Amino acid sequence: MISIRWFKFLLFGSIIWIAGVGSVQAQKKGEEKDSIKSRNGTFLELPIITYSPETSLRFGAISIYFFRFKNAPEGTQLSAIKLPINYTLKNQIKVRLSYNIFLNANKHIFKGVAEWIKFPLLFWGIGNNTPDSNEEIYTTRTMTFDFNYLGMVKPSLYLGARYIRQDSKISEIEKDGLLIQEGLIPGNEGAITSGLGMIIRYDKRDNIFNSTTGPYIQGNLTTYQSWLGSEYEFTKLQLDLRHYIPTFQKRHVLAFNLLGEHNWGNPTFETMALLGGEQIMRGHYLGRFRDKTMLAGQMEYRLPLGRKSWIDEREKPPFWERWGVVGFVGFGNVAPSVSQLGFENVKSSFGFGLRYAAKAKERVNIRIDFGFGTQNPGFYLNIRESF
Repeated sequence: MISIRWFKFLLFGSIIWIAGVGSVQAQKKGEEKDSIKSRNGTFLELPIITYSPETSLRFGAISIYFFRFKNAPEGTQLSAIKLPINYTLKNQIKVRLSYNIFLNANKHIFKGVAEWIKFPLLFWGIGNNTPDSNEEIYTTRTMTFDFNYLGMVKPSLYLGARYIRQDSKISEIEKDGLLIQEGLIPGNEGAITSGLGMIIRYDKRDNIFNSTTGPYIQGNLTTYQSWLGSEYEFTKLQLDLRHYIPTFQKRHVLAFNLLGEHNWGNPTFETMALLGGEQIMRGHYLGRFRDKTMLAGQMEYRLPLGRKSWIDEREKPPFWERWGVVGFVGFGNVAPSVSQLGFENVKSSFGFGLRYAAKAKERVNIRIDFGFGTQNPGFYLNIRESF
């Protein structure tokens, strides 16, 4: 008898196959209708069928508008406005409006999110050695606004500002769990956090969706203070380093990513540094390990299956030549402070994935990843590379 794990593999493999064919057909139809495709932009409206350990099977619909402004200088990156509405088998609801807009040959970048979620989630406590027996479930209702602006000060170097506000309410907590104990877990009843920050970015990538060259370095320093309306006061430093190296006669890509975060003060348990998820340390539930400090790194090797090179920017490559495969490995840990980060209890992850070039000319991939970590094997189905 076929196992549940292999049944999921076959089921979602079929989904991505159908979704890939559907996206090509939708693109062809869209090119025939002025209401779908304009001179400067393209609407992509598709049903959502995705999966991750945090959400289980997720259904919904997504509208994405890819565009460049009229008369945009050559080299201006593709902008996108995205509105997905999701419902999952775990009774989770998410409505998320996000945008990433590039102006004037990428000299001005606007990026932000407005999101509302109702999510039952899992919590094991704070620290890098929380036992599985601590697992409890709670529900968060959260509204988030995150606005970022970056301006180019010299080629590839950007400075910017950020404002973020999150209003969360925690409910349906377990009677014998950690979250119900007063004063033990900061933000256990929910909280308003409001922060103002600075951003610095150095970006030499050749494409924001699917890079073959680097590096990319970004640092965010955000302070959450009562005078901004925050109920908890803390300061967060986040670092994101990426580098991409063409290999095997520039037909494959070797990608590296290092993420670091440190919080001074008193962050809530929801705003602490979280290890895991679909971006890094795939195979670990997002927030399975959390604390004030986190450091994690990963490496990914990307190679084509049906074509000669990983990047193929033809307008309409044949179906069989749209596929690629990746392998990845990662290591990470959390701690109360930077000085306490060490090699004890370091968490590891590894896995593999498939890629389908949904918009080959713009390098936009649909990705399927299988990650193995401390939890049961994680399965991730989404759009774009993890980094």
